Amino acid sequence: MADNPMAIVFGERRGKQMNTAARANRPPDGADKPRLRSPLFRKYVMLIVAVVCGALLINGLLDIWFSYRENMDALVRVQRGQAEDASAKVTQFVKDIEDQVGWTTQLPWSPGDLDQRRFDALRLLHQVPAITELSLLDPNGHEQLRVSRLAVDVIGSNRDLSKSPEFTGALAHKVYYGPIYFRHESEPYMTLALAGTRRGNGVSVAEVNLKLIWDLVSQIKIGNGGDAYVIDAEGRLIAHRDISLVLRNIDMSGFAQVRAARQAVENPGAASEVVQVAKDLQGRTILTAYAPVMPMGWTVFVELPIAEAYEPLRAPIIRSSLFLLGALIFAGIIGFLLAHRMVGPIRILQAGAARIGSGDLSQRISIKTGDELEALADQFNDMGSRLQDSYNDLEKKVDARTRELGQSVQELRALGEVSQAVNSTLDLSAVLSTIVAKAVLLSQTEAGAIYVYDQSRHHFELRATHGMSDAFLAAISGDSADLHGAGIGAAVEQRDFVQIADLRQTPSSPLQQASLKAGFSALLVVPLLRPDQVVGALVVHRREPGAFPTAVMELLKTFADQSVLAIQNARLFSEIEEKSHQLEIASQHKTQFLANMSHELRTPLNAILGYTELVMDSIYGDVPDRMRSVLDRVQTNGRHLLGLINDVLDLSKIEAGQVTLSVAGYSLEDVLQNVLAAVEPLAAVKHLVLKREIQPQLPAGHGDQRRIAQVLLNLIGNAIKFTDQGEVAVAASENGGSFQIAVSDTGPGIAPEEQERIFEEFHQADNSATKTKSGTGLGLAIAKRIIEMHGGRISVESTLGGGSTFRIILPVTVQPQTERV
Repeated sequence: MADNPMAIVFGERRGKQMNTAARANRPPDGADKPRLRSPLFRKYVMLIVAVVCGALLINGLLDIWFSYRENMDALVRVQRGQAEDASAKVTQFVKDIEDQVGWTTQLPWSPGDLDQRRFDALRLLHQVPAITELSLLDPNGHEQLRVSRLAVDVIGSNRDLSKSPEFTGALAHKVYYGPIYFRHESEPYMTLALAGTRRGNGVSVAEVNLKLIWDLVSQIKIGNGGDAYVIDAEGRLIAHRDISLVLRNIDMSGFAQVRAARQAVENPGAASEVVQVAKDLQGRTILTAYAPVMPMGWTVFVELPIAEAYEPLRAPIIRSSLFLLGALIFAGIIGFLLAHRMVGPIRILQAGAARIGSGDLSQRISIKTGDELEALADQFNDMGSRLQDSYNDLEKKVDARTRELGQSVQELRALGEVSQAVNSTLDLSAVLSTIVAKAVLLSQTEAGAIYVYDQSRHHFELRATHGMSDAFLAAISGDSADLHGAGIGAAVEQRDFVQIADLRQTPSSPLQQASLKAGFSALLVVPLLRPDQVVGALVVHRREPGAFPTAVMELLKTFADQSVLAIQNARLFSEIEEKSHQLEIASQHKTQFLANMSHELRTPLNAILGYTELVMDSIYGDVPDRMRSVLDRVQTNGRHLLGLINDVLDLSKIEAGQVTLSVAGYSLEDVLQNVLAAVEPLAAVKHLVLKREIQPQLPAGHGDQRRIAQVLLNLIGNAIKFTDQGEVAVAASENGGSFQIAVSDTGPGIAPEEQERIFEEFHQADNSATKTKSGTGLGLAIAKRIIEMHGGRISVESTLGGGSTFRIILPVTVQPQTERV
């Protein structure tokens, strides 16, 4: 394989590709490893740390949550219990007073017992400091006795209190608790009234100083900074550890905890929180609980600062945070070690795969982990061995395929050159020489020739050769019979390839001897055929004897088809060139004939018209009326015939290039006025309205005034001729350096398919209206030629039954002609 040039080239190319891949995989200068967006080692470490820390974090959060819930439940229970205990003490305080007052209502009322009752009342005031005043009412509600710490005792006042709330309330409910009031706007008081078990026992009314509840409240211990206080049914503070707050008669009905407690009392069925977070009198955030004091409608509140309430939670949180930090450090160390152990074999695999990818197929990866990574390394090693074997086989296949592709490329390039030669030139000899040269090169033969068949002489003519010596050319340029004997005749008759694998095995002939003398031992004949005729033959000669491969024969068939195409193109071009020359001569003869005939016809016709006019003018005597009518018809038809002859003469002169423009200054407005004056009698005869719309102060034009007038006279005359009723309108204006002229009519209109053809010579619109009008069909053709000679253009817009509009765009200034058009 080392001796094979294609294999050497392929080996060099593969080595370059491997070196390129190695350079692509090589890390940049100053870097030991490829820069990765997120290395696997880092991913493993982060994953392990995340898993461990995640589990610990969840565990810590759950621990804190449950600790929080347990502490909150404990706080709720403690504060609720403290509130209920305080409520019980306040209730008991009032109950004790109630029991002491109740002794005064045990005996039936008797006026003679006032001294004893006064003694009992004073003793009650002495025993119960909270009672500041006691009144005894008889069964009729009249005050019989009042003893007080703050005023003089009153006996037998008989003050009527039968309608008072304390008397009626006590009789109705046995016990009456009056609303809280502040004496002298400072100390809180409450009226307590008790009725005897019998109606005749009367009613005892005591005024109770609630300031003494402070002793009960001050004994309630709520943490280190907590408080307990009591409010009445209206929300006013009646007991607090700070007695100064009570004496200020503070209304606490606006506090959130008070509103919630009152809502719970008013709606016993509604759910409400016994413990909640709120603000206290000092504005601190506190955890508060309440309990009702029945049946007075009071409420006891106990409060604990929120910071103190959550103090037990700090230790678990700090403990969990320290534990989580230690676990994070531990997880990082473990993750580093595990990731290093896991990523090490993977890096070995990466390095080995990179070396295999760079072309080092002998590289083998050694990993002894006893797991899937070791199996993967074995797979890489097996893949390297297979790739090495595949590369060895691939070199042979690429070598063969390269030769085939090289041959195909040469064939395609040659076919492209042949196609370009066929399409770019009509020089048959040059094209056939290119074809035969490429055919010899690609068929790996030494010489070739192309013969063209002459139909008139039934002879094959040698037209192109390649690789043939002068002596051999002289030998094969002889009699056509020798050509037939060489296989051309047989190929044409069979309409297929004819090959001679070894000329030495064929009968002797002059051509055989010349071929063998020139060193050729085999030949192949490809007929050049069309479906209905023989075009020629392509012959290639080879020095080595033997049959020609099928691929070579098919390739030569393609060159044969190209040869047929080149020969046909040359013949067709020759025929077209000859026909074009004949048509040009015929056109010149026609134009000259028309010019001559028009001139010859116009001369006698002018004489006829002249003599007719002299006769009608009575130069030769009086003319009878019947003869005058005949002469008038002769003159009219003669003038019409003269106009037709003039049109033919103008067209023939234009086609012959004998017409030039007489460019000079002119006034378009004057031209239009003269033309309209000339055709106005024709419009009047047909009772048509002749409208004109000419832009004032049109600029002066520069062109052939006579020819422009001829065009306008033709267009306006046609409009009048083909319009039987209605109007003919002429409009002229200037815009952008060009005259815009429009001639409109209300005639029969022109069909869409006729609108382009009406500007052709000898063509009239094919409808019933125009068939009745006479004319040669040359007027619009001449008008179009004249306008185009001025550098303008003419067009038509029309609908059947809706009239027509001819538009002219004419440059204001036309450059003088230097050559005949």
